[in-house]
Amino acid sequence: MSAVSDRSEFIVRAWRVLDVERRLEAMPEFFAEDYVRHSSEGDYTRAEFGEILTALHAGFPDLESRTEETISEGDRVAYRWTTEGVHAGEYLGVPPTNRRVTATGITISRFGPDGRIVEDWASWNKASVLHTLGIIPLG
Repeated sequence: MSAVSDRSEFIVRAWRVLDVERRLEAMPEFFAEDYVRHSSEGDYTRAEFGEILTALHAGFPDLESRTEETISEGDRVAYRWTTEGVHAGEYLGVPPTNRRVTATGITISRFGPDGRIVEDWASWNKASVLHTLGIIPLG
């Protein structure tokens, strides 16, 4: 198996462990100590990203993510993903709405020499999710 396909499988396994099994203590297995996640909200460390995932799991206890497609080249993997869940707990200060939410996005991960992710660039349909939760209207 090539390093490129190994990295794609690594991404799928990471999200199974972190999102399906909810084993956030395994983050160091997948993300380097100096990991940085870049998003429209700013940059996050590995610990801060773990806090974001904890809040998501609290707000959406049945949250499930799946990797739809991966493209690998060199030290990077781009993957398209879908996440779905029912808003059954507080999220972003919003009490539970019991609405089903679907988020889609694309993330590009850069791997370090030790095989862990050192940097992510993530983009997702946040406005659509906030609209579904009743936080913002869409015209």
